[in-house]
Amino acid sequence: MKENGLGVDVVSEGELKKALLAGFSPSDIVFAGVGKREEEIEYAIKKNIFCFNVENEEELDIIEKYGRKYNKKINVNLRLNLNIDVDTHHYIKTSRMENKFGIDIDTAKRIIKKEFKFAEIKGIHFHLGSQIKEVFPYIKAIEEIKKFCLENKFNIDMLDIGGGFGIPYTYTDKIQPIEEFGKEIKSALKNIKLKTIILEPGRFIVGNSGVLITKILYVKNRKTKNFIIVDAGMNDLIRPSLYGSYHLIYPTILKNSKQIKFDIVGPICETGDYLGKDREMPENIKTGDYIVVMSIGAYGFSMSSNYNTRLRIPEVLVKNNKINIIRKRETYSYLFKPEISSKIGKI
Repeated sequence: MKENGLGVDVVSEGELKKALLAGFSPSDIVFAGVGKREEEIEYAIKKNIFCFNVENEEELDIIEKYGRKYNKKINVNLRLNLNIDVDTHHYIKTSRMENKFGIDIDTAKRIIKKEFKFAEIKGIHFHLGSQIKEVFPYIKAIEEIKKFCLENKFNIDMLDIGGGFGIPYTYTDKIQPIEEFGKEIKSALKNIKLKTIILEPGRFIVGNSGVLITKILYVKNRKTKNFIIVDAGMNDLIRPSLYGSYHLIYPTILKNSKQIKFDIVGPICETGDYLGKDREMPENIKTGDYIVVMSIGAYGFSMSSNYNTRLRIPEVLVKNNKINIIRKRETYSYLFKPEISSKIGKI
């Protein structure tokens, strides 16, 4: 991504450190997030990042404090909660008043009237949610921003329109082409004099570039339900359990067999541990076969965990028919190393 001229949107000190290790310039990094710790803010200021997307009024006081300490002017965007609904799962809606994200309009009006010596409010940020399939919510949000700026005589140099551009998870997903998103957003912005426009197309870039390959441990047939039990679970891919997301699932070897419905479930001791429900698979699929779960490049490994003391899986990059392990499989010694005990036995 760095080599193709992209920047980074981070929401923690860890992500910031990772971006710097990857070679990104601090001038290409934006620090977002609803709950920035004071020490994270100070670290980012010391590293001279491009700007903060501020979600709380008190954040500005902290930024002002460390701007004064290091005698630095610091770029800030105010993230506005525009109370705009989008057609997506309620867990990934981020611009409704009942959500934790952003600053409400009345608070924003008060903030822009305050004077800061080091925190320089350069623009506005909004993020409507995730997996948005149509462009009209972005157009509505831009119109709300225009209205806010006009009514409050607030001139902005920068606008961050967030991300959330959807990808197809099934063959029937109807999503406006990204070219149409770009064309209509560009048209909506034509009357705003901006120096910088920022967008966050993370899922769109990586979502359909990744798959999860898992081995069948057991096939369980019951009168009421058939199960394929695999060696990957909700600790590896939590999206289906967390908010019912749908991923296409296929056997790695297509078999000429009658298709019957199975629940694809993992080994975790939770009823909610599943990768897919009522999926048609070959009747003669068996233990030892492999299946592939599609479209997990975004929010797959990044949300994985060690629940049930399970090792996180390796990541393999396939490029131009070359295979490279880009993250090793964890080991139990690695997993247990941070744990402190007065008596440690041998495995």
